[in-house]
Amino acid sequence: MSDKQIQARYDALLNATADVVMVLEPSGLVLSCSTGTANWIDADAVAGRQLSDLLPADISGEIVAAAVKASEQGKTTKADLQLRPEHVPVLREQGLSETKWLELRCSPAAGQVVAVFRDTSAKRRLERQVTSQAQRDPLTGAYNRRALRPVLEQAIAQAQRYDWVCSLMVIDVDHFSDLNDNYSWDCGDQVLQQLVTSIHGMKRTSDFLARYGDDQFVMFMPETNHEQGMAAGNRVRKLMEEMEIPYAAGDVHFTVSVGVAALNGPDDDSDNMLRRASENLFIAKQSGYNRVEGEA
Repeated sequence: MSDKQIQARYDALLNATADVVMVLEPSGLVLSCSTGTANWIDADAVAGRQLSDLLPADISGEIVAAAVKASEQGKTTKADLQLRPEHVPVLREQGLSETKWLELRCSPAAGQVVAVFRDTSAKRRLERQVTSQAQRDPLTGAYNRRALRPVLEQAIAQAQRYDWVCSLMVIDVDHFSDLNDNYSWDCGDQVLQQLVTSIHGMKRTSDFLARYGDDQFVMFMPETNHEQGMAAGNRVRKLMEEMEIPYAAGDVHFTVSVGVAALNGPDDDSDNMLRRASENLFIAKQSGYNRVEGEA
């Protein structure tokens, strides 16, 4: 087979793949580039340049390391890369407008290395969506109990390490079973949905809201002492007290009771905080509902 025939087959193979393919020197010099279906990289602007001129040091170094390993060991090496537009100005100028996840495969080829960059961004986004759905309550969109536990444990451990403050509140809809009985289960669902929507509208970005039970929610509040936690609990209580939900049988009004607990020393933990907040919630209900109770 002549060199022309070999080159023609090579070119046909490149034209058939959607991946970005580069032929590299192990040192990181790009000898040639085929962009496949990628519109975020300019083949002509890349060829003849060092990877270190195109990418941040950590990313170019990872590609070079994979290329050197492939060349020295004579086998394919793999790596996962993340390209953010703000970190790669050269590629941003060429059209990179969103974060890209790439699967890199480097294979030795006659003293050079063929580097194939496969775009796995769609797969990553789908994986994140599935993970997010597994951590969300399907009715309200709030995080679920499964998602709450690791967040509490990590945040409280961090607060203890750096001597920070934090609080949490347990929110419970008063007489929720009566709402379901007097109106309908659909009405109860709307109450829970509106409660979550309203709290999301008032909480800080750093606060974490999760559905903890049928009509019970937990909101963790970092950098919040007990007094501030009580104030936040009262804002939630007042917001629900003033709310009206239009319903076929008439506008629905409801209230909530809230129990608050704050981090209490280096030996405290998430289980103790949840227990104390639940005890304070019980006191609020026993004291007449539509109340916020905290620690003395």
